[in-house]
Amino acid sequence: MRQSPVLSMIRIVRRLLRQERGNVIMIFAFSLIPLVFGAGMVIDYARAARLQTKMNAITDATALYAVSAPMLKNDLDETKKRANAFFDDQVVGLNGLIYGKDVKIDITETLSPTLQRNVTVSYAAASNNLFGAILSSASIAIGGSASAKSVTAPNIDFYMVLDTSPSMALPATKAGLTALTAATGGCAFACHQTNTSSTNPGRTRMVNGQYVDYYYIAKTDLKLALRSDLVTSAVENLVDVAKETAQANGATYRMALGHFDWTYHSIEDKPVDLDTAKGLVSQAQLLTVCQNNQRVCGINDSDMLTNFTTSLTSINAIMPVPGAGTKKGSDSPQGVMFLITDGMRDENAGGRKLGPMPTAMCDTIKAKGIRIAVLYTEYLWESASDGWSISNVRTPFLNPPEKISPPLESCASPGLYYKVTTDSDMSAALASLFQKAVQAAHLTK
Repeated sequence: MRQSPVLSMIRIVRRLLRQERGNVIMIFAFSLIPLVFGAGMVIDYARAARLQTKMNAITDATALYAVSAPMLKNDLDETKKRANAFFDDQVVGLNGLIYGKDVKIDITETLSPTLQRNVTVSYAAASNNLFGAILSSASIAIGGSASAKSVTAPNIDFYMVLDTSPSMALPATKAGLTALTAATGGCAFACHQTNTSSTNPGRTRMVNGQYVDYYYIAKTDLKLALRSDLVTSAVENLVDVAKETAQANGATYRMALGHFDWTYHSIEDKPVDLDTAKGLVSQAQLLTVCQNNQRVCGINDSDMLTNFTTSLTSINAIMPVPGAGTKKGSDSPQGVMFLITDGMRDENAGGRKLGPMPTAMCDTIKAKGIRIAVLYTEYLWESASDGWSISNVRTPFLNPPEKISPPLESCASPGLYYKVTTDSDMSAALASLFQKAVQAAHLTK
C-alpha cells in the first residue's frame, strides 16, 4: 500500500532522533524545511487535483444536460439559466473549493440540414491550501471545460398537391402509350367522359348498348396503368417512407392533401397524422368530364382543365406561415409543399392560357417560408399526337428546346426538383424527392 507523505516524514524524523551523533541532528535541522515544504506541496496539489477531477465531471454533466431532450424545448436564455443552476447545485458542499460562480456557459444553434445545438461549459475555481503559509499561497487555481452537441431533425408539415387533370390520364409505359394510341385512332389520353351519345367524340365502340370512352378502353380493354394511378400509389407509398424517416429522425411529420384540375379540390386542409393521411389519398381522383370541350354538358369551356393560378392561390391561402420545427415552446413545424404535375397549363385567365405553368404564385409561397418540391411527370412529345395537339402543344411547347420543365424547376426550391418519365418508378422518384426535402430542412427563424 502506498504510504502518505506525512507518515513517511514522521518515520524519517523518528529515525533521525534516535541518532546520537551531533552532525546528524544538524543535517536533519537543515533538511527539515525543504522536507516540510515538499510534503505540504504534495498534499495540497493532490487535494487540488481531486477537486479538479470532481469539477470536470460536473462540467461534463452540465454540458450534456444542456443538450438533453427536455432542454432542447427551451430557448437559449432559459437553457443557459437552467444549466447554470444545475452546475451550481452540483458544486455545493465540495470540501476546500473556492468558487465564485465563475462558470461560463456558451450555447449556440446553427443552421444545418438539422437543428444543431452546441454547448461549451468552462469554469475557473481554486482549491484552498492546507499549507498556505508554507507555500506562500492560500490556494491553487483549477479550471476546465467540456463541450457537447445535439442534432435534432425538425418537425415538418407536408402539403401534397396532385395534378388530376385529364392529361394525367396518359399511360404509364411506352408500350401502353402505343397501344392506347392505336386503339383510339390517335389519342394518347384515356379521358374519362360521361356522355354516352353516339355523336360524342371520344367514343369508339358500343358495350352493352352504350358507347365507351377512352378511359374504359385503357382500363378495361387494355388493362393499362395510367399516370394518375401511379401518382396515387406513389403518395400512399410515400406515407410509409415518411413514417420510417420520422421515427429514425425523432421528428413528427404530418400531411395535408389536395388535388387540382380546372380548380383546386381540398381533401384535408390541416396537416394530419400520416396514418390518417394515407387513408385519404385515394380521394384524389382523375377528373371526369361530360365530353370533349365540355366539362359540364352543354357548356363549352374549350377543355381549359388545368388551372395552376387558381390552384396555387388556393393552396397558398390554406398553408399558414411555418415555424422552424424546433419543438420549443409554441414553435410550429416547417412547411414543405409537394407539387406533382405534368406542368402543362390550360386555363382561362383573361382568355385561354395554354403552355408552361405560371410561377408568380410559387415565388409568393416560397417568400412565406414554405419550400416547394416539384415532381415533374414529363409531358411527352409523343403524347401530342393528334392534329390539334401537334399544332397547339407539340410545336410551340414540346419541340426542342421544350418549354415545360424550366418553369417547374424555377418553381421548386433549390435542389427540390425531380423529373420522372414514362417507364420510370414514380414511387422511387417521389421517395427520393422526399428525402431531399427532409435533408434540406433548415431553420427559417
